[in-house]
Amino acid sequence: PTRMQSSKILDVTIPLVSRETQLSFNGLTYSASRVKPILDNISGTFRSGRLTAIIGPSGAGKSSLLNALSGLRAKGVHGTILINNEIQDQQQYRRLVTYNTQEVALLPNLTVRETLEYAVDLRTRSSSTKKQKIVQDIISVLALQKCINTQARLLSGGERKRLSIGQDLISNPKIMLFDEPTSGLDSESSYQMVSYLKELTKQDRCVISVIHQPSSDLLELFDDLYVLSDGKCMYSGSLHDLIPWFESVGLVCPQYYNRADFVVKLASTSNPDKSKIYQLMYQMESVNKDKPPALLPSEKHRPKGRQYPTSAFNQLITLTRRTTLGTIRNFSLSVLRFIGLIIFSLFMGLIYRDIGKDASNIISNTAFINLSLANIVFVNSVAVILSFPTEASVFLREYRANCYSVAAYYCSKLFADFIPMMAGNCCFFAIGYFLTGQPAELERFLGYGLVVLLMGWFAQIYGICSGCVFSIEIGTFLMPSSLLPMLLFGGFFIRFDELSVALKPLVYTSPFGYAFKAIGQSLYGNNRTDVGCSEGGECFYTSGEDILKMLDMENVSYWNEVSGLGIIIVVLHVILFICLLIKVK
Repeated sequence: PTRMQSSKILDVTIPLVSRETQLSFNGLTYSASRVKPILDNISGTFRSGRLTAIIGPSGAGKSSLLNALSGLRAKGVHGTILINNEIQDQQQYRRLVTYNTQEVALLPNLTVRETLEYAVDLRTRSSSTKKQKIVQDIISVLALQKCINTQARLLSGGERKRLSIGQDLISNPKIMLFDEPTSGLDSESSYQMVSYLKELTKQDRCVISVIHQPSSDLLELFDDLYVLSDGKCMYSGSLHDLIPWFESVGLVCPQYYNRADFVVKLASTSNPDKSKIYQLMYQMESVNKDKPPALLPSEKHRPKGRQYPTSAFNQLITLTRRTTLGTIRNFSLSVLRFIGLIIFSLFMGLIYRDIGKDASNIISNTAFINLSLANIVFVNSVAVILSFPTEASVFLREYRANCYSVAAYYCSKLFADFIPMMAGNCCFFAIGYFLTGQPAELERFLGYGLVVLLMGWFAQIYGICSGCVFSIEIGTFLMPSSLLPMLLFGGFFIRFDELSVALKPLVYTSPFGYAFKAIGQSLYGNNRTDVGCSEGGECFYTSGEDILKMLDMENVSYWNEVSGLGIIIVVLHVILFICLLIKVK
């Protein structure tokens, strides 16, 4: 396997401070319920320049320990954490500590080079020349030359993990945490991955990794072990002292037996030598009981200097450029959505050909309007909810790495998605408008178009909100189910006067109702008198005023309905921002 050259990694970013880095924790407890703690009053110290493995049977609390140390999990966590015997505020802690979870979060439609370039723009204030050098160095260091122009969705498991490490190296962290970095990799790729982690320690970084059933060769790459059993620490120390520690209580590892397998077997809850295991836990607790205390990362301590690596303006521009590029390359979000809207518009135009010119087809024309609105909402919202959860995982990872603010991401998402949405919806309504013979007047055309764009905007933000709150599976079911009642209360399928008193307030929550009334006013309001009638047609209503009375819209104001639709959109934007804030907390 390709080896990473430790001499080159010095060129990736500015050199680390030459002092040793030490991550310590004392009396750490994590309880998800009141029944039994997942982590039970454990302590330990991880040092720089050494690669530490956290091992133990399933359910021992390995990932929970990393989540607590990374700051990813705070609720239910009690104890003390410090870096170099110092209290760190939350922002500073994020600068010093990076966390690679088991699932690698990458934007699927960006290439390796683009991923690193945008990461550099978000994490450093260097010159363009220096940024390019950082990208080239990381590509060389992590052996990513062969896939430099490959999109992330096409990378192998090992390449994805190395690219994720490369993003973290840009900010030059002192402490790097990894949750099962070898999962899904074959034996050769696993050895190569751990070798990379070993090289990272040569710059005085503190590297800690959860590892599952390492082979003997893989285990030899680690300097220290931290063994968990049922939420308690069974061993913490050098790999070479592991076997003597267990032999001190009569637990002897058979010759030629994998030490990791031996330890994990002992740590299992089904182990018959529980009394000896408890003895080891008590001894280890005594060894660590005098560790100096610190506080969990807290919002109470504010960071010194800049809160984020770059300015708010740079965050907004970089994120908007990146999101726009990803949206354009997202086949379902851009091409399929655009083609679907055009095809449906042509199909609807052929079915409802010239109905807007004939007063005898008023009901058919209103059916066309509502079908068009429904298509706009469903197509745009479903396209977004299929892609947003993947993007949200990247957002969470980068926010926790202190790359940018929630506000910067929120605004960039709105800017980047608005133009593609607007382009598709403009083509959709223009084709349908003229094929169905709606009035060829600029004011009516623009009034109709404004409502269509607002409904597309509503669909976009509604889909993002659903994707932010629910998974893809749940969201794709719940979102259409929640839109159907809105369509039902839109004024076309049942009149307002026919609803029961208890259901009438729901009409004011339906964006379809505001849109339908606004389009009705746009097409038939403003004293329209030229509604034609075909020969042989039964035209009971020949003026715009009569048609609006028939539709219960005679007292409706176009701008009031547009304002109501706008208020719903604003409320959804506020809900989205609150959801993002909750998600990062």
